[in-house]
Amino acid sequence: MKKFILSSLLMMVCSSALAQDEPSAPILFTNVNVFNGTDQALIKNANVVVTGNKISAISLEPLVVAGGRIIDGEGRTLMPGLIDAHTHIMLHSDPVTQLMTQDTFEQGARGAARAKAYLDAGFTTVRDLGGNCFGVKNVVDARVSPGPRIFCGGASITQTSGHGDFRMPNDGHPRFDGYAASGVANTTKTTIIADGVDDVRAAVREMLFRGASQIKVHAGGGVTSFKDPLEAAQYTQEELNAAVEEAERYGTYVTVHAQVNNAVVASLDAGVKTVEHGLIMEEETMVRMAEAGVYWVPQAFLALQDVSSNPLFQDPIQNAKLAKVNAGARQAFEWGIKHNVKTGWGSDVFGADEIFATFRQEFAFRDEFYEPIEQMQQVTGVNGEILALSGLKNPYPDGPLGVIAEGAYADIILIEGDPSEDIRLLMDSSNISLIMKDGVIYKDVLN
Repeated sequence: MKKFILSSLLMMVCSSALAQDEPSAPILFTNVNVFNGTDQALIKNANVVVTGNKISAISLEPLVVAGGRIIDGEGRTLMPGLIDAHTHIMLHSDPVTQLMTQDTFEQGARGAARAKAYLDAGFTTVRDLGGNCFGVKNVVDARVSPGPRIFCGGASITQTSGHGDFRMPNDGHPRFDGYAASGVANTTKTTIIADGVDDVRAAVREMLFRGASQIKVHAGGGVTSFKDPLEAAQYTQEELNAAVEEAERYGTYVTVHAQVNNAVVASLDAGVKTVEHGLIMEEETMVRMAEAGVYWVPQAFLALQDVSSNPLFQDPIQNAKLAKVNAGARQAFEWGIKHNVKTGWGSDVFGADEIFATFRQEFAFRDEFYEPIEQMQQVTGVNGEILALSGLKNPYPDGPLGVIAEGAYADIILIEGDPSEDIRLLMDSSNISLIMKDGVIYKDVLN
């Protein structure tokens, strides 16, 4: 009886939130310069109509909406809501210390706060690649708590002693010592340890059952972890093949954590669709990615900032690994550009608020390699293509994301100024005059 009453109250709260926030009358944006997420130039002096939660018209001619609201953009830039293709919503603290002592309620509250911070920054969608973010996604989708759309991957899948094996020294192993003794990182679904083809298949299926939009597998060593060398190839070819096969059977895909060439090559052999990081690669591997249409989501900020002062990786083991990534990153970006590798925008910044506040530095560090309009494409249209790879597991299947187009979801921001001239405008929330997600306005300084 108590469970029924609690469920009924939750439904009433959710219904109330929906009733207040549902988009109603059409909204007409006038006098805006439109970046549509794909083109190399803005559409000057345009008009855009939003009806319900979709974009219904884009025109250079004057438009009229009956009974709707008119928003004069006054020459501002109208563009798709920003998308971060590599986030960790649930890692809203130091993942090695505080995360290990938090209960699930605190983690959920912190995750909801981190989601709101993304939306406040103009990011209307994120792809989460490691964390039990399903509950936060549910309350955001129900408009109980503000936040971006979340493409949740659930726990990332790692081999024993792999990059995602974040057990503390006194933790047991789930196979040898029992699941309950295997440490908080494993039992809270931040990561999940799976060894052998059968266990990998089971882990992928478990995340798909939980609601994963995509599957993340650790295919090689990483900077954050302590036990694995950066150069270590992780998972056998058969295990990687099994992960990809299981994801594809459900109509979605695998993305891999892979910094070094050997891990990337094995992942390409398995048929992965996106590669995270990949900053120590050989040129021929970049060529292969381009030819296969595999998406690359590197991080410039974490890789290229001064190694000695990077707040995320100050342990000597981490620092030494980061120095290797730093040494290879600039060459990787140059090869990626040379061979036209499809490149997404992802920050991979996690941790306490003061660290998370730096995530938009990714724009500044990529500014060395890409024209502003190219970064605008990466953080909207290209990332929208990556999200669409989720196929049958896409939680938002009724329209495209990352574009301003008829029939696309009405995820829109209005920028004071022209980021195609200065990409750093997107680093300051005070330059964002309006934020709309799913046809609902969450910020509006024009009214």
